[in-house]
Amino acid sequence: MHSAERARPGHDRPMRGVFWQVGIVVDDIERSQEELTRALGVTWARTLDLRLEDWEYRLSLSNEGPPYLELLEGPPGSPWDAAGGSRIDHVGYWTEDIAVERRRLEEAGVPVAYDGEAAGLRFNYHALPETGIRIEPIDVWHRDGLRRTFGLDDLG
Repeated sequence: MHSAERARPGHDRPMRGVFWQVGIVVDDIERSQEELTRALGVTWARTLDLRLEDWEYRLSLSNEGPPYLELLEGPPGSPWDAAGGSRIDHVGYWTEDIAVERRRLEEAGVPVAYDGEAAGLRFNYHALPETGIRIEPIDVWHRDGLRRTFGLDDLG
């Protein structure tokens, strides 16, 4: 088996085809889009103004991918608070069963950092203690809606 096709520990499928985005928390989404476009030639599908719980936030996905770049601009105290500066925040990947993946991650010592399930959503953020990055398992249920919303064909 080729190393890129080797299954991840605890999984019965390879990482390839599951991993689809890198989330970047920013303090100004337009300036960040302009900078990434200048530096990397990245273009943007669209920017959405959204609300989750008490937080209004903004989200944009690159046209190029996978993996796609996801920019998130959120208020202080939100999961996308950029008070400490813009940063690579998380890696997003699809899962067939968000509850099973949550249990697997918790058993592997990767605790929930934001409980999307408690808010009635089909994603969670889990904090990796060594790297400081979060991972975001996202239920495949979201894939078709995201394809339509952003006009992107290949979401992994």
